[in-house]
Amino acid sequence: MAGHHILLVEDDPDLVTVLVQVLEQQGYRVSAARQRSDARALLRKGDVDLIVADSVLRGGNGDDVAKAAARQGVPVIMISGEPGRIAHYSGGTAPFLAKPFRAAALLQLVAKLLA
Repeated sequence: MAGHHILLVEDDPDLVTVLVQVLEQQGYRVSAARQRSDARALLRKGDVDLIVADSVLRGGNGDDVAKAAARQGVPVIMISGEPGRIAHYSGGTAPFLAKPFRAAALLQLVAKLLA
């Protein structure tokens, strides 16, 4: 649904550029944060409808952001290129996409969680 605000938490600038473009083309408002502290500050503002977070960030991880989002009832999609992280989340409640993933797979999950 267009107009929803998505917080993208990713430290790879090239991936941020691509994902912001893909999501904005679908009518979503996107804020990007490259660090946990920035993501948590944006989350505290309270206007985030969904978070897409890399599970591994420089200087920390996105798991912390996902836990904070869960406490606020904000759905999260976790992404990671590390197989061990995928195994960690496979039994969890957050949907998970393994890098590399297709934009269509992300958009499908986003639409499902915002429906």
